[in-house]
Amino acid sequence: MNPAFAQATPRQMQAGDDGYALLLETAGAPLQARLGHAVSLDVERLDRLGNWAFVLGTLRAAGGGRFDYQGTPFAAAAAQGGMSDVYVALLRREPDAGDVDQAAAAAPAEAAARDQAGVEGADDGGFPPGGRWTVLDFAIGPGDVAWLGWPQEHAAPRALFGF
Repeated sequence: MNPAFAQATPRQMQAGDDGYALLLETAGAPLQARLGHAVSLDVERLDRLGNWAFVLGTLRAAGGGRFDYQGTPFAAAAAQGGMSDVYVALLRREPDAGDVDQAAAAAPAEAAARDQAGVEGADDGGFPPGGRWTVLDFAIGPGDVAWLGWPQEHAAPRALFGF
């Protein structure tokens, strides 16, 4: 089967799953950096497809109530009604330097198509070991579907986003 046309389904991760805490911590780093520790994330979705992950959640105050943007860089926009309580992040796993996929090195176009489709090759469906997860893009309080263009911008699998 041509990997460019493979159908892949994201794995819906739950608290307690291998890698869930790592992905959530990584995805939340930009949020904490911009809003501080007074914010938490009520996760609606944390989906993984191969070396890709997508997080969608609702911002909450540290006590669990509605988050208030007052005192943050987004305070003026929030006062004008321009901020929602949504947070989204796109993550990608970069393999360790010594973790070279020989098949990918021999056929980079096929490997790229397999990765874009979310096909994991020999992966048994478990959380991939090693590597480093990084945030490629995120949106704090978007007023629209800020992640609509991420599949094209980042060559991420469309299925990861649910569209």
